[in-house]
Amino acid sequence: MEPRPPGGPASAEPGPRVLGLCGADPAASASSPSGAGAEAEPGRRVPAVAAVLPAGGSGERMGVPTPKQFCPILERPLISYTLQALERAYWIKDIIVAVTGENMETMKVIIQRYQHKRVSLVEAGVTRHRSIFSGLKALAEDQPDSKLSKPEVVIIHDAVRPFVEEDILLKVVTAAKEHGAAGAIRPLVSTVISPSTDGCLDHSLDRARHRASEMPQAFLFDCSDYDLDFGTECLQLALKYCHIKAKLVEGSPDLWK
Repeated sequence: MEPRPPGGPASAEPGPRVLGLCGADPAASASSPSGAGAEAEPGRRVPAVAAVLPAGGSGERMGVPTPKQFCPILERPLISYTLQALERAYWIKDIIVAVTGENMETMKVIIQRYQHKRVSLVEAGVTRHRSIFSGLKALAEDQPDSKLSKPEVVIIHDAVRPFVEEDILLKVVTAAKEHGAAGAIRPLVSTVISPSTDGCLDHSLDRARHRASEMPQAFLFDCSDYDLDFGTECLQLALKYCHIKAKLVEGSPDLWK
């Protein structure tokens, strides 16, 4: 299936521990005002929000020489469409992209060519979690010359998922504000099986009882150094270390990558 470019090919519109995911009281957060729609309701406010995009992948799993986030779709890099989708959500104050040192200049050219706004770059880590942590540290560090500010909620999204809509972004942010963490899910398309050590079927999962974890995900802001080499599932880290059960939000079929 040929991907459709989100929004078309036009350019985008012009120290101390940080209290957050593990330090916040979900019950207290639930009483705090939060966004309830693309436009905040009278008397309510959208929390301060930033987004972090880990974009340090090498494209190894895809089997192509160019990392998939830089692969052209209608002559435009895929990551540019994803940035454009996030930029449409005016209430996202900062967008942090974690990219490898060797692709830093490539990313700068993309930002300039397609006139992306509110985008800052940090160097990616050796794992996905370490890349995310680099973005969180940039938001946590209060440097005099920095234009970044600490958010209340941070969105984590994949650089290669360009079809994300503002509605789902707002839903996960609102749920994270109330519950501490939230993430998009989708029904399983294929049955998941577990093999035994000798390569035979051990058991299979009931698709009706399980869901696929998708992006975006959102969390009350925290910049703590937890198990950064553990898998790729941020919601599991929130459960494992912070004992926060993430709110699961039904996502749209367009959240594939």
